[in-house]
Amino acid sequence: MRGEGEVRAMPDLASVQIGVEGDGLSRDEAYQTASTAAAAVDRVLADFEAGLGRVTTSALAVQPKTRWRKGESQRTGWQAFRVSVIEITDTSRVGELLHALAAAGANISGLAWMVAPANEAFALARGMAGEDAAARAEQYAHALGISLGPVAWASEPGLRSTGQVGGTGPMGLRAVAAASVGAGAAEEPINVNPEEITIQAALEVGYYIVAAQSES
Repeated sequence: MRGEGEVRAMPDLASVQIGVEGDGLSRDEAYQTASTAAAAVDRVLADFEAGLGRVTTSALAVQPKTRWRKGESQRTGWQAFRVSVIEITDTSRVGELLHALAAAGANISGLAWMVAPANEAFALARGMAGEDAAARAEQYAHALGISLGPVAWASEPGLRSTGQVGGTGPMGLRAVAAASVGAGAAEEPINVNPEEITIQAALEVGYYIVAAQSES
């Protein structure tokens, strides 16, 4: 028997991708320009440290810039860039943080809202799934004129295999917002409003059937 539960919850985590870049005629010049921009962004992150989780660097590169001219590729300079992913634990300050990062020269993209795995909404959804499975089983048993025994096994969909039951729950749910902000922020922060995220849980349960006793 399969039971399902659904709960809506407001995000309690957010993540965003930020990038800095620098151009130069030489490799070192491009790197130093990007390094200066990165330092300005890092100062902003330090100011917001209390409301941040992990800060990870997803890309760092120094590469030549080229253009196509007269049938061949010609180098015009160098470009350096760094891309980082920021986890924000204080969702009330997302708009303020993005405003400060843009003012510091960061390129911003990939804003995503998440519900953390420890959020009680997951437990509520799982509880609803278990109750739904039990209620459906009782209803089908009554319709078939049989009696249910104890639970034989229970598993989230796709986790049960012969001789083994186990697995872990969801690691968090995410809603991605299509947002991109370049350097040079406005004087006032742009409003950033999250929306509820739907959390779904499902449980598959097997029951023993109680054999009907023969009449003497």
